[in-house]
Amino acid sequence: MSVIYKYTVICFLFLGFAVLLATNGCSSADDAQRKFENEAFRAPSGFTRTSSSGEVISVDPDDWRVSPLYAGFVEVSPAFPNPTIGDNVTIELLITGLGAVNGLEVFSLDEQNQLKPLFYDDRIPLPVGFSQILINPVRFGPSGTIAGARGLHRVFVFDGRENLITYGDIMVE
Repeated sequence: MSVIYKYTVICFLFLGFAVLLATNGCSSADDAQRKFENEAFRAPSGFTRTSSSGEVISVDPDDWRVSPLYAGFVEVSPAFPNPTIGDNVTIELLITGLGAVNGLEVFSLDEQNQLKPLFYDDRIPLPVGFSQILINPVRFGPSGTIAGARGLHRVFVFDGRENLITYGDIMVE
């Protein structure tokens, strides 16, 4: 057997092994993101209670977690005030990775379980630092009033490529 043949076989084996490792790594990351998104679309239950200044009073461990895709690049502060009786609600994202987030789209679910837009930011990329999302709670209701918006609402924060970044629940009283 020639040296060239042995070298070629070794190179193909090495290349095949590298492709196998890369595929398993991507599959694992995709699976983690898919699991996170499936958890996000469960019915809301509970919420992280915050003051009007953003102080966390009690925590719902399912609220405002960062998706595996954005872990290490984005930090999320819980929505405040939560609950709200009509004041605008603020969600703060701390973007720590340069060029990590391209645009923001924020939605809730309407009465027919369709995504309803609440906020949009088309900056590409979002700058490193804090980005604020402001939500008028009347947007949760079909009638455009606080009375029609009362209840617990799941909020989804996506990037401009429709990747879920975080989600959480907001109570309108």
